[in-house]
Amino acid sequence: MRIALISDTHLSARAPECVANWHAARRAVERLGADLTINLGDITLDGQLHGEELAFASRLMRQWPTEMWCVPGNHDLGDGSGDAPLDVGLLNAYRNVFGPDHWLVKAGDWTLLGVNAQLLGTDTPQEEGLWQWIATQAEAADLTHAALFLHRPLLRPTSGEITRRGRYVSSGASQRLLSGPLRPSLRLVVSGHTHQFMDIAVDGVRHLWMPSTAFILPDDMQARVGEKLVGIGLLELSDGVARFDLWCPDGMVRHDVSTLGFFDGNLSFPGHKPRAM
Repeated sequence: MRIALISDTHLSARAPECVANWHAARRAVERLGADLTINLGDITLDGQLHGEELAFASRLMRQWPTEMWCVPGNHDLGDGSGDAPLDVGLLNAYRNVFGPDHWLVKAGDWTLLGVNAQLLGTDTPQEEGLWQWIATQAEAADLTHAALFLHRPLLRPTSGEITRRGRYVSSGASQRLLSGPLRPSLRLVVSGHTHQFMDIAVDGVRHLWMPSTAFILPDDMQARVGEKLVGIGLLELSDGVARFDLWCPDGMVRHDVSTLGFFDGNLSFPGHKPRAM
């Protein structure tokens, strides 16, 4: 199966540059002949505050050339993952527009599991339900090769970063995903959120960080950990093997967020250090 990967599209009528890059991604996915697309979250520019952006993004998604499965990001339903209380109303609004916030798709001998990273660390019934669902799938889904898809990364790859908060899944939840019931079959973890690209393997698990399709954050706003670019991914899964290519499609512009009209310094991004205004 050929799976297109997109992340941090930040769609909004207020962000025409992000919408133009979305269309460049759509055209590339059509040319590449993907069977399925996975959207790794932050679908909207700021849907947790501007609810109309959920419907705006949904209308654009109807034009996409493949079936699309999504996981939510902090810009879609808030910073529920330990930074702030979970807003159940925002969670329900996301589900009403984009469908389930966790899911399982079979792809030959691979099992794709999408999870809602914004629940992890909230200590809520919704989080407990997610953990029970993961355990059930690990027991019942005949997992041979599992790939996990979520908005926030699990690994902190450099010791120079002082804290996990804001950028990564909390350490307890990350350890539970990597060492819990998925461990025997887990081969791949794919995330977004950082607006940077990285491809590393740790303890037999490959971790892919997908860049944004929309824009990068300049170095004086966000520490550089991976590569700052815009693009999409193409993941080919067959016979227990995962092959990955990064694409920077024609027409997709590497925007600097600080130069875009919607940016006023108040939008929150991973590792973002607000500039003096």
